[in-house]
Amino acid sequence: MSGQHFAMPDVGEGIAEAEVIEWLVKVGDTVAEDQPVIVVETDKSQVELPSPFTGVISDLHVAVGDTVKVGTVLITVIANGAQPAVTADSTALGPSHTAPDAVQPTPAASPTGPDRLRRRPLASPSTRRLAVSLGVDLTLVTGTGPHGRIQADDVRDTAAQPQPGTPAARPDEPSPTKPAWAQTTAADARDAVISVRGLRRQIAKSMTQSLQIPHVTEFREIDATALLHARTVLKIRFEQDGIRLSVLPLLVKATARALARHRSFNATYDADREELTQYGSVDIGIATATDDGLIVPVIRDVDRLSLRAIATEIDRVAELARTRKAKPEELGGAGFTITNFGSFGTWMGTPIIRHPEVAIAGFGRIREQVIPVDGQPAVRPVLPIVVATDHRINDGADLGAFVTDVADALQQPLLLLD
Repeated sequence: MSGQHFAMPDVGEGIAEAEVIEWLVKVGDTVAEDQPVIVVETDKSQVELPSPFTGVISDLHVAVGDTVKVGTVLITVIANGAQPAVTADSTALGPSHTAPDAVQPTPAASPTGPDRLRRRPLASPSTRRLAVSLGVDLTLVTGTGPHGRIQADDVRDTAAQPQPGTPAARPDEPSPTKPAWAQTTAADARDAVISVRGLRRQIAKSMTQSLQIPHVTEFREIDATALLHARTVLKIRFEQDGIRLSVLPLLVKATARALARHRSFNATYDADREELTQYGSVDIGIATATDDGLIVPVIRDVDRLSLRAIATEIDRVAELARTRKAKPEELGGAGFTITNFGSFGTWMGTPIIRHPEVAIAGFGRIREQVIPVDGQPAVRPVLPIVVATDHRINDGADLGAFVTDVADALQQPLLLLD
């Protein structure tokens, strides 16, 4: 049947393909122009795509889990009043790709038996991996997300519930507790083959690109006494204005100061053209852990922002990243990246430069150590600083000077307030 075809659009930032995460419509539905019809996941974020047409859905051409390239036809829309044809193509993709209710009844809200088993639960790849690791059948999970989408917490809640046939513990019998490392499930012993899709696939591609970058890395430790004191004093003031202050905004501010002085670190390198682009603005990516993997939202013009503004921006972009609501333009264009692996208890690490950037800074967990102070041993909080750079662009002397500027700023944190 002829109609208007809606193809996968170019959503920006050089995105060439996306994975279909969820259909928001089915065959036979009436849609209005600009109504969201599909959720796709790019290498940067999840995006709802709106229909450019008004009419009736006659065909859904791709299925959940498919990877589609820009230009691939997603749906066909016909004029209101026209009857969609029921073909093998329109029904073979499952209940989300069915004909109108008059032709094929919609399953009940809580289907049982074969109807339930044929449905593909709505869940992200990371949630599916979690379900496999916990031995949870997703068809038995009630999703609390939009359109019944199963969230990671839904899987964990289901895993924590007694399974059918498992006697519940009596209230008068204390249940032995095990530390997290000792807790296992039957699923832990089973092999699992999991497709690497969506964000994790893009991370794999990015790390392969990073393998081509010749890293040179410097490790530095500094006395964090003044840094922690400044954070304690400022934290009280910031909280009065509803702003949460961790150590991270101070780390970002100090790094931005150094980047403004060392422009060869605030840059990207095109190896094919043998061109280095040094940026006038300081746009820093903040590595953020999510259920789906690592996402790096970007804070713009950091060198021009106050410490309060940086703290606010970090919370804002991190929340967008964790909820996968960040726009593509909020996830690209950084000239430098910061990873705060200390927030996970990691003392020291070796950060990997994100292609095409030429440098990255990592900050570890602050811990007390014995260090020399005025020629005498003293116990002080120590912050590890790790900076890696592309040796094609920066030499060891350049790296040492950059790290020294970052370290000096962090040991004189009051200078970061102007």
